[in-house]
Amino acid sequence: METQAQEMRMLNNVGRASAPVAELRLDTITCMNPATQHVIGEVSVTSREAMVRALQQAGDAQRSWRRLEIGDRVRCLQEAREKLMDHRQELLDLISEETGKPRPDAMAELLNLFDTMSYYLSNASQMLDDHKLNMHLLRNKRGRVEYSPLGVVLNISPWNFPLDLAISPAIPALLAGNAVIIKPSQLTPLVALAAANIINDSGLPRGLLQVLPGYGDLGEELAQRVDGIVFTGTTKNGRTIGRIAGERLIPCILELGSKDAMVVLNDADLERSAHGAVWGAFSNAGQSCLSIERAYVQEDVYEDFVARVSTLTRQLRQGDPISPTIDVGAITNPEHIFVLEEHVADAVKRGAKLLTGGKRVAEVDGHYFEPTVLIDVTDDMLVMREQSFGPILPIMMVRSPAEAIQRVNDLPYGLGASVWSKNTDVAHEVARQLDVGGVCINDVLVHYLAVEAPFGGNKSSGLGRRKGLDELRTFTNSKTVIEDILQLKREPFWYPYNQMIETALDKALVMLYRKGITKKVADLFSRH
Repeated sequence: METQAQEMRMLNNVGRASAPVAELRLDTITCMNPATQHVIGEVSVTSREAMVRALQQAGDAQRSWRRLEIGDRVRCLQEAREKLMDHRQELLDLISEETGKPRPDAMAELLNLFDTMSYYLSNASQMLDDHKLNMHLLRNKRGRVEYSPLGVVLNISPWNFPLDLAISPAIPALLAGNAVIIKPSQLTPLVALAAANIINDSGLPRGLLQVLPGYGDLGEELAQRVDGIVFTGTTKNGRTIGRIAGERLIPCILELGSKDAMVVLNDADLERSAHGAVWGAFSNAGQSCLSIERAYVQEDVYEDFVARVSTLTRQLRQGDPISPTIDVGAITNPEHIFVLEEHVADAVKRGAKLLTGGKRVAEVDGHYFEPTVLIDVTDDMLVMREQSFGPILPIMMVRSPAEAIQRVNDLPYGLGASVWSKNTDVAHEVARQLDVGGVCINDVLVHYLAVEAPFGGNKSSGLGRRKGLDELRTFTNSKTVIEDILQLKREPFWYPYNQMIETALDKALVMLYRKGITKKVADLFSRH
């Protein structure tokens, strides 16, 4: 997801250049509604002293929290879920105000958060229980795997889904017995603070869940001091966090940049495909890691598909999301509009045709960019190779599924994709050949909502997987415990060695692994 790099460009433009945490630039962050440019709140920037104090509190709280039975942790977070439900309308309002997104888009964050909580609260006990091992060769032993918490987990969360991506990763980390520190985007800290306050009111130990507002350098400093990291942001900044985690040999999950593709085959249902393309490209104003940022359409249906998408795009209603009839809201980071303008201008200069949109909306107070459709695009255009992270949909004609697969895989990104065809066998075959972390067939974006399914990217789109068992186990250290059953005075293969031991081990090897009874018998009675 596009986050930290864009934020730092905005800060640099107003004289807030990066500095060590000890020299943080401002005492407060002013939070603006991008749909209206109205100030909606201010928060204090975390000082170095406050950061050190927060880490100490987190460590103290975690040492008592980890000693609780998993059932007790579950009960605490069940109470937190109920309190979040009580305050859901307040959170919904705050999401919409901080991001400028329509309320249905904001509601999607609440739905995913509550589904995530329900899934882990129902399954964490079983997931974290000791895992008995099949001992195979060691029949006279008993074995199990135990799971213990890492300690303090840091979640560096972005501005485009400021509730879901701040709180959802905290749930499995907390259930696993960790403390969690959230460093939210400086563009949208209010909803993370509000949600954490609600959760803490449910009775969590003081300091177990904390939100520390600040800029990118605060996130880097925290990464140097914690035991595990979840980062959602640009590939560039993800590499920085990944290097820190690698040097410190701590677990990390990185969800990074993307350029998700849509593949429309000749037999696709064009009405569904066109509606899917428009929603997939323009929901949340295209500010999603899974947004459709390029469409590859087979030549037989290309013109029909383009016509349908263009018509639907022109019908979208854009404006202040305070209105319930608005489809597309604001651009949360106003500086990013310059990137969108650059991508459109570069495409048109190189020969692309602009069918609709293509510019910022100048006659309103907020920060908006028109839903945009481009055709006659080529691979060398910025809009086809760099993440736009906004409401821009370039459409390219391809001759075959093989050409579409090659073009999808040609970029260094590999988060998600979608394939559209009435022939599910063909669609599945295309999906198998796409080098991405997840594929939707005749649908779009929804694989993120599958809470049991591992979610993450390949190549430059990320490292590790969120959701399901994968995420929960990332926040633990696994320990294998092997116990002897027979309690003999000595094992047969212990010292001193002799020819009998070698012969016995060879016979055991034959009995266990030689294929075929005839060969087995021949080997057992052969003389070497």
